Amino acid sequence: MFKDSRLYVIELDGIVYSFSGDRLDEITDLKDIEGDKWFISDMQEAITRTMTIEAPVRYAEVMVRRKLQEAGEFEEPVSIITHWKKKKGKDATDIFFTALPTRLYYQYFDRIKDHEDSILLFPLYSVLYQVLENMRARNPVAIVFQHSRFADLIIGTKRRVYYANRCVAFDTSEEQISTLWDMVKTDIKTIESENRIKIERVLFLNWIDSGVEPEWDEDMENKFYSFEEEVISFNEKKYHLSFLRALRMLSGIKGISSRTEKTLYYTRTWAPYLNALFFLAALLLLGGYFWYNQRVDLLQKELIALEGKKTAIQMRAEQEIPQIEYKETFSFAKDLAFYQRAPSYKQVINDISGALSSDMRVDVLKLDYSKDEMMVEIFGRVKAPFGMAYKGYQIFVKTLTQKGYIEKESRFNTEISSSEFLLKFSKSIQ
Repeated sequence: MFKDSRLYVIELDGIVYSFSGDRLDEITDLKDIEGDKWFISDMQEAITRTMTIEAPVRYAEVMVRRKLQEAGEFEEPVSIITHWKKKKGKDATDIFFTALPTRLYYQYFDRIKDHEDSILLFPLYSVLYQVLENMRARNPVAIVFQHSRFADLIIGTKRRVYYANRCVAFDTSEEQISTLWDMVKTDIKTIESENRIKIERVLFLNWIDSGVEPEWDEDMENKFYSFEEEVISFNEKKYHLSFLRALRMLSGIKGISSRTEKTLYYTRTWAPYLNALFFLAALLLLGGYFWYNQRVDLLQKELIALEGKKTAIQMRAEQEIPQIEYKETFSFAKDLAFYQRAPSYKQVINDISGALSSDMRVDVLKLDYSKDEMMVEIFGRVKAPFGMAYKGYQIFVKTLTQKGYIEKESRFNTEISSSEFLLKFSKSIQ
């Protein structure tokens, strides 16, 4: 099975831990351990909530900030970390967020910048939301992470987050932890009533200082599940913890570190694999190069052999096959092609006959064919008065022109009752 090799730093309830493999250790500061790491923090003074804001999606964070300050929850500038938001109606937005003082928000980023290694920063509720997403529940479920005197609660489905809150007890006594769980139960029942939903499951995540699991009412008892645990070592003792299993489900996309920090982290993480890949690619290219050269040499030898065979065949052909003159044959074929393209006598006569009026008569028709055109010479008479004769002559010329004949020369001489005409046309042969 694939073993998670990430190095985690967990800041919870004012204590900082490092976790890798199956070992958990308490440390003083991030700088106590070397290497790229994932830093998960409850962010001390932060609060996590869900809200419905009367504003478009893009202005949701601005309105949340204003509401929190107006409600007196923060008396200083506040920064909003959005885990999820969705448009609700025309000008309303549902949002699930973590809010904390801006000075504290930038302190976290300054700690990351001062560190030599790459660090991906995650608010605690990013872990709980990732568990909720991975469950892909169609019906509402509740996830509770109980640690020290706190219980972090998130309720939702794969499409929506209904509620998120941190419940707090005065201390870690058995009585106060029991009261803490009563707060969780009350929150769950309130959300069920307000949203007209039914919680399908309550998933419990524990920590090294988690209290005893609660006693649930009969209608809730069969809904309570403990998340899958793993055995870890802390201060030479063995613990069965589920929160660390949840950490392994976390995606780097949920991190709030800068894009540069994420890029640097994944570049370093994947560097050994990329180096191995490039080395393998280099070996393949080198092998391909030698194989290609070998193939080229082989093909060159085959080409030389074929060229020799070709030369031998050509020499034998010149000796054995007599030379035959094909000029006359080619000339005859060329003439045939020309005759096929050139207008026939019959076609020319039909064109002229179709253009003549009833009073016109052709006495002389002469056709001359050259390389790329045909010359037509027409001499004839028109037995009709001048007006009718000339009109018929014009129609005759126009008709032949429309059929592709190009007028070269035109003469029309009139007498009393008849007229003579002489026309010369050309027509291209293609």
